[in-house]
Amino acid sequence: MRNIVRRLQGKPVVLSPKQEEKMRRAYERAGIDPDAPPPSIRDAWKQSLDVAREGVTQSVEMARESIGEMFDDRRDVLDPGAVDLNRPPAELETGREERAAQERAARDAARAPYRAGDAPAFTRFTTSGHAQLQDVPTRLQTLDPADVYGVYRVPDRLGRLGSGGEGKAQVEWEIAHRPNPRAAALTVHTSAFPRAAHIAARRPGDESVLDEDVAGELARRARLDPEDSYGLTRLLQIRGVDFGDGASWSAELEGVLLFTRADLEESLRAMAAEAPLARLDSPFHLELLDWEAVAAYNAPFRWGGARVPAPLPHLPTDAQELLSAYVEVVGLRPEDCYGVQLTRGREGVVADLSLASLRQNFSADKSRFHATEHVVLAYRDSEALREGRARWAAYQRDVLRARLDHLSGVRPPIAAIPPRPSFLSELFDFVNPLDPMQMFPTTAGRLEKRSLGPYCGVE
Repeated sequence: MRNIVRRLQGKPVVLSPKQEEKMRRAYERAGIDPDAPPPSIRDAWKQSLDVAREGVTQSVEMARESIGEMFDDRRDVLDPGAVDLNRPPAELETGREERAAQERAARDAARAPYRAGDAPAFTRFTTSGHAQLQDVPTRLQTLDPADVYGVYRVPDRLGRLGSGGEGKAQVEWEIAHRPNPRAAALTVHTSAFPRAAHIAARRPGDESVLDEDVAGELARRARLDPEDSYGLTRLLQIRGVDFGDGASWSAELEGVLLFTRADLEESLRAMAAEAPLARLDSPFHLELLDWEAVAAYNAPFRWGGARVPAPLPHLPTDAQELLSAYVEVVGLRPEDCYGVQLTRGREGVVADLSLASLRQNFSADKSRFHATEHVVLAYRDSEALREGRARWAAYQRDVLRARLDHLSGVRPPIAAIPPRPSFLSELFDFVNPLDPMQMFPTTAGRLEKRSLGPYCGVE
């Protein structure tokens, strides 16, 4: 108080020894020499700006690291070595194609000592949501299924974002086949299971069911050989969802399809009559590769291509390259395959993969939306292919430095469905003044049975 009065009177401020010591420590923390002459107004303003700029920079870096870890933390699958996954290298403006070709050549050379077979060729064609189930068999009937690795809906959405389904939209399908396949004129049969069908007898805590488990049980019952299978594939739809303040893409898996030369109608009816089944047995080995773990760094842009240079150049830059690498290293032949596919496992809104993609997604060409999550392969097992998987494990460990097959053999347990709160309890929560965020209670859908999961029926 005394110093305030002295200051108002225009007299110098007098500090006690204790106050002098506090001021000295404050100057030291601020990096200011207490014996130096007072700075000019310009210098003081510049120093304040520097401190503010440093504070903002630190805040941005902290936010970038925390958000980057939330998006990008796949270190349980990938070993990045000395690469900072949250700070990818700046992309090239020129020479992109040459750099990408050099990285691809280096990956091919690194894979050469492990290679045991040839890569598949790919034929892609465009159809529509309404016509796809008629157009796909028409395309397949000119091929021998023994020359086909698989056929699948490409998990991309073509066209600009808009609310609604794919009925009138263009969709793409892809056939993975032997180079120079033999010509044929065959009848193609399609078998289908919707995910809402109650095929498997399951309870909470039991293993969940994959689409390929259901198709595999049908193949086993029908004694279907892989030489007679064009492919089994998840039927995917990518819909536009409008949230009022903007729209986004949502993935929906409707079921599983099996394209064959043989007619499986009798086995299909028998299987449906016996359902729900306590066991689902498949005549094939099923491999799931985690493409999204790689895409989060090398190809994080939902609306664009891969980054150049690749942050992890020893890993593939598109899902088709990963599929080809597995076929080459394991030594898969098309006559061993029930199906291969690029697809998704999760439903719902398809979110950004990485913090690095956010800015580019705002300004990118919005004509193609990429949504591939997994590479899935189903094939007849043999001693040679078990040795091939051992080669793949060594290739993953030594070259890819990743565990992309960590999802193979995994069936997460079915979660228990929590009991619904009563209408009276919801009404009480709604009028409770201490909890003002409750929604108005409704009776709509209260008595509907809730699903235990795909193919597992309801509670």
